[in-house]
Order: sequence, then C-alpha cells, then structure tokens
Amino acid sequence: MNNNISSITVTYNPDLTLLARQLNSLKEQVQRIIVVDNASENIASLEKMIERLRFNDKIHLIKCKDNMGLGFAQNQGIETAKQFNTTHILIMDQDSVIADDFIKKMLDTEIELEDKNFKVGAIGPVYYNEVTGEVYPITKYKGPFIERIKPTTKPVEATFLIASGCFINIKVINDVGGMNEQLFIDYVDVEWCFRAKSKGYKLFASPEVRMMHTIGDNRTSVMGRSISVHSPLRRYYLYRNSIYMIKNKSIDSGYKIREITFNLLRLVVFLILSKEKSKYFKYSMSGFRDGFRGKVGKCPYNY
Repeated sequence: MNNNISSITVTYNPDLTLLARQLNSLKEQVQRIIVVDNASENIASLEKMIERLRFNDKIHLIKCKDNMGLGFAQNQGIETAKQFNTTHILIMDQDSVIADDFIKKMLDTEIELEDKNFKVGAIGPVYYNEVTGEVYPITKYKGPFIERIKPTTKPVEATFLIASGCFINIKVINDVGGMNEQLFIDYVDVEWCFRAKSKGYKLFASPEVRMMHTIGDNRTSVMGRSISVHSPLRRYYLYRNSIYMIKNKSIDSGYKIREITFNLLRLVVFLILSKEKSKYFKYSMSGFRDGFRGKVGKCPYNY
C-alpha cells in the first residue's frame, strides 16, 4: 500500500520566518500540508506568506473564526486529512522543523516495530537544541519517578509523546479517537497517549529520527533544575487540566502521584518567582477549583 502522509500544524500568532522553515522542511516529504489557524492576529500576513511559496498547492489552510483551542484545531486537521485518504498524520507545533529524512525514518521505524509484533500507537522523534546541538534524553515514567534514557539507535518505549513530531497511523486515530477538545490547551497530547495505551497501544521515541524543536516558554533554574515559566493564564490551564488527568481512570497512578506533588511545588515556586503574584494566584486557584468541579473549555476569567 502506498503511504499518503498529511502533516497538521496548528498556528496561533506564529513567527512567520520559522513557520516558513517548517513548511519548506515538509514540502518534499508529505503529500498534504494542513495548517489550521486559531484566529491569529497576523492571519493576513500568514496567508500572504503561504501564497508566495512555490508549493502552495500542497498547503490546505483552515481559518478558525475564533480560538477554539489546540485540541479542536488538531481535530479539524485530522478530519481534513481523512478527506485526502491519508494513511498517516504528522502533528507539528508551529515552531518545529524536521530533517530531510524524517518521514522515511518514521516509516522505517513503524515497519521495524510492527515486524516485532508491537501494537504501535504513535512514534515520536528525539529532540535537539539547534543552537547547542544538545540531544535531549528520552523520558520514561517508573511510578512517580522519571528515567532519562540517553538515545542510542533502537526505538525506546515512552510513557507518552509530546504532540510536535508525533507520527500516527490513521487506523490508530480511528480506533482511539481524536484529541480531547475540552482541555483547550495543555495535556492534550498526554491525555491522548494514555487513552491509546489503555487500548493496548505502545508509544515509541525513535533515536534515528531527530527534530529541532524550539521551546517557546521562558525558562529559569531552581535548585539546579531548568523549569518553564508560564504566564498566569497558562497556569490556569496547566493546573485545571492536571486535575482532570488526576481524576481520569485511564491514567497511571504513578503519574498521578507525580502530578499532585509537583503541582504543589510549582505553586509555591512560582508564587515566589512571579512578578504578577496576585494575578498568578487568582488564575492558579481558579484552575484548581475548576479542575475539581469538572469545568473544561476556554478559560472564562480575565484577572
């Protein structure tokens, strides 16, 4: 069977220079490039940038009138991909760029794993820092603890995969379902991965497949650990959706213990570090409260 690959990129006020790099890295490797824009302020510039590309006939742009969240936009892309008889989808963040042999190596890895009778749910790449050349370790949960595995040459089973660079057979999507739109943003990829695992699928990171991935958040060092510094609003989603995950029956208990522990630590640390302590506290408390109440969707608060 011939493979028909569609990439799906969700954009929201993207850096157009970086996004153009991504689209150029995809043009020879996938049959269809689907861009779903979540009501960006620079949508007119985004459209003009796409129009200038020589391969714009491969690009299918979906313009959402409102920002309905990451899961909603990804599902719009997935449903569009199905219309093109797609066999595999590649999910991308707007700030990621793939290597020239990315798709070939993903397909080779899928064949290798299926030949070993693994029920493959999704395959992710190994990420590297474009500036320093540093290759990030593969993380695997063991109860509430994380094992950091140095990439070698063989695919490594992972607890979950982050969305960007995630390569999924459309048959798996049809079985597991699409992304959870209720979460809006954050934990969308984690929830899908645990849902796939609950159906017996395994997730793998392939050291043979490398991808540059820009981390958009500011980072700071606390007791020797590098941690992301999110906006107060983003913390609302992180705390609320973390509670959603803790209440989810398909999630491993070890992961839940880690989430509970680190939620408390993050709250204390960021209350100390934040320059907007009042706003951070209000969004954080609202996130916890809405999580326990089961409220989902777009944040209704504007502190």
